[in-house]
Amino acid sequence: MISQSLTSQIYISVLAISLICFYLSFRYNYSKHLKILSVLIAVTFIVEWFAVFGIKKIFHYNNNTEIYNVFMLVEFWVFAYYYKLLFQSKLLQKIAAWFLYIFPVFWFIVVFFVFGISAWNSYLIIAGSFFTVCFSAAYYYELFTSPKLVKLTSTPEFWIATGMIIFYTCELPYMGMLNFLVEHFLSLARNLLPVLTILATVMYLFFIYAYICGISTKK
Repeated sequence: MISQSLTSQIYISVLAISLICFYLSFRYNYSKHLKILSVLIAVTFIVEWFAVFGIKKIFHYNNNTEIYNVFMLVEFWVFAYYYKLLFQSKLLQKIAAWFLYIFPVFWFIVVFFVFGISAWNSYLIIAGSFFTVCFSAAYYYELFTSPKLVKLTSTPEFWIATGMIIFYTCELPYMGMLNFLVEHFLSLARNLLPVLTILATVMYLFFIYAYICGISTKK
């Protein structure tokens, strides 16, 4: 079994490389939704580095739950906004818009009145991951039912949606049950965490490819 320490180092390294997404999106003037996502990717690198390494080195503090609970609000909100800009269907745009209004309210309630800021918030991860997978699948539907022919190898949005589906489909059950697993099956929770980290690494590799393959389209 690969250690969590090793997978975390690989994950952070890939996130560092994924900063190229931010550079390419503005260097080649990508569409607004890709620029916004690239900013989130850059912020994700900073947050993940601090949560995995920085908080221990700087503050000698091991609980990074507060960081993730706050970041989930930003992460899933930006994902929904990304798809709102991407969707062609008015109905899907409205659904994404409703999520943008409702999710911050939901976040506030479950963080401050249900779990608390210092406890792992499984409700947030379930809701955020579920809607991210649904939005990605909805984009798939629009893409494959569109009368316009699309070359998938040079379509960044396709690879981004694919990466999201791979990771968040697996993250949803694991993170959603994390509190239960830690309480009753701690060894299983620890053994599954490196697997999830690897899947997150794969997702960001898909993101990197998405922004690189978009160069040919822009040219």
